[in-house]
Parts: sequence; structure tokens; C-alpha cells
Amino acid sequence: MNPQQHPLSPQEVDARRKRARRTALWIAAIAVAVYVGFIVLVGLSK
Repeated sequence: MNPQQHPLSPQEVDARRKRARRTALWIAAIAVAVYVGFIVLVGLSK
């Protein structure tokens, strides 16, 4: 059986949206850091 899910309040939706945005920005920052790191590594190896 599935537990009943209650609809989220606007405050809960906003909080989830903010957390999702912050998580996405952290992942993007890590991806850019890895990308720049590889570029620097290749540049230094020449």
C-alpha cells in the first residue's frame, strides 16, 4: 500500500526549490573546478 501524500504548502515548495538550486550550483561549481583543473594540468605538462 502507498502512504497518502499530502500536497506541499507554498513554503515547502519554495524551500525545496532553494535547496535544489543550491545543490545544482554546488555540482556546477565542482564540475567547473574539475574542468579548469584539467586545463591547467595539460597546460603545465607541456
